Amino acid sequence: MSWLLAVQPDRFQARMLCESLGAHIPEDIVVAESLDDALAAIDRGLPDVVLLPTLMPAAVEDYLITYLGAIPGAGHVRILGLPRLERSDNDIRPLARSLFAWPWRQDPQPVAKVTCDPGIFTRDVVGYLADARTIREQLLTEEIQSFSEDPSGKRAERRNGRRFAKIEVPWISVVRFGREQADLINVSSRGALLRTDRRPEHRLLRRSEPNVRERPRLTLALESDREVHALGRVIRCVRVTAGGHSHYEIAFSFDDTVGLHLPVAGELVRVLEGVRTRGE
Repeated sequence: MSWLLAVQPDRFQARMLCESLGAHIPEDIVVAESLDDALAAIDRGLPDVVLLPTLMPAAVEDYLITYLGAIPGAGHVRILGLPRLERSDNDIRPLARSLFAWPWRQDPQPVAKVTCDPGIFTRDVVGYLADARTIREQLLTEEIQSFSEDPSGKRAERRNGRRFAKIEVPWISVVRFGREQADLINVSSRGALLRTDRRPEHRLLRRSEPNVRERPRLTLALESDREVHALGRVIRCVRVTAGGHSHYEIAFSFDDTVGLHLPVAGELVRVLEGVRTRGE
């Protein structure tokens, strides 16, 4: 489904936006009051265009853009600045269709005007929606072609080494992603796949930069009362819903190979046999 997401905490401005664009584009318009609402909408499905207020704090804008960058298949999403709208009392028309759910009176309302040229703004939105559709089709074509060339589905950013599930590395007792505890799905010398109940904080999704004081890290607590700290970056973050419960699966890539004791094929068999023997 093609749709447009606008982040607008001002309800009056949000209503005016729906009036301005609703008559010119067939796509659904979803308005989010806050960053959390916007991220929750993105979790439910990727929009084609995101409209952000020009006066939005830089940190909030960066979090949303960074979050989109961690979602597979989000490369087509276009981001456009949202201008300030003004009401004109000279022209009247009924409200346009949208998914904007805030209540209002159903009597005819004045037409919305933008502080910039309304025609330019509308054309920009239409153009960005068209670009998003084109890019999405190109990415889908490239993905199909890539899969035909490599049926295993491996990608350059994915770990190519052997991965071990939690049961295969029982000496890893606790995993912490930042300050939060996470469930370990699997681990290799190059990265780990985690499960968390909460959406990762902005600082944990940002790309690793040498000059940044606090870089994203994963802490593995071992049964030997030792800890392994791994710096790296999130290469994938996906919200998954199963059995009525939602969680986030996070692929974390280590900057350097981590010195974990990971079993080799022969040792793995003995480890699993030992686990079954102790269980019996």
